[in-house]
Amino acid sequence: QAGIPCTYVFVNALSYAMANVTKVFMGAAAIMANGAVLSRIGTAIVAMTATSLNVPVIFCCETYKLCERVQLDSIVSNELGNPGLLASSSIESMQPLAKWKQTTGLKLLNLRYDLTPMKYVGMVITEVGMIPATAVPALLREYRREDGLTQLLE
Repeated sequence: QAGIPCTYVFVNALSYAMANVTKVFMGAAAIMANGAVLSRIGTAIVAMTATSLNVPVIFCCETYKLCERVQLDSIVSNELGNPGLLASSSIESMQPLAKWKQTTGLKLLNLRYDLTPMKYVGMVITEVGMIPATAVPALLREYRREDGLTQLLE
């Protein structure tokens, strides 16, 4: 509607498509106090690819999604999806994992979110404006102060 050309590609075509990209905009499920972004699986690889090609990575996130927690990886705290969805395919002849449950020692892990480290976050757009990821702790501190949750240590 706004006349901004957008492209949606599969992850395996990401490096090819990124050569023609000027900016990457993504949403966030949460932004941690250390500036890391928790978002749908695949977000981190998009941000890493864009950064490696000097394409700005911009996350759009409401301030209520800023989190005082610090998370360093995607494994310790994550939602798990149905592992059967990884084994299914819409193409009948391509079902290599159809009997994965009967395969000894094989387990499928369907993570819902991944964590994008702060060094791959160029800017965060919130309802209060554009901020660098390094400013998330300051913004959290201001919101605590407004809510009366800040305690002065003397």
